[in-house]
Amino acid sequence: MNLTTKQVKHIRYGTGTVLSHTDGRLTITFADVTGTKSFMYPEAFEQYLSIADPLLHEEILLDLKLKAEQTAKEKIRQEQCRLEEIQRLAEEKLALQKKSRRKPSQSKKKS
Repeated sequence: MNLTTKQVKHIRYGTGTVLSHTDGRLTITFADVTGTKSFMYPEAFEQYLSIADPLLHEEILLDLKLKAEQTAKEKIRQEQCRLEEIQRLAEEKLALQKKSRRKPSQSKKKS
């Protein structure tokens, strides 16, 4: 979805026009002295930006939902990696403890 030239409203800066929408970023120019600002897409629409077009609004909500799902999956993946690393370290520590508990083998005396 391309939001270039679309009108948006920011809670603080007021109405603005999207200059560009690339790489997960929106560049918006505002009518007053605020000038040009850059925002993350779609995250900025969670709190700061709104759009009047109902079809675009629905698409943005869908993008927000997909982004939230991706973020949740990434957090789960990171937690799994962290737990696997903890398990690996615990196994290494246990192996070292077992190794240090072993009695040194006694060499046979020659008669």
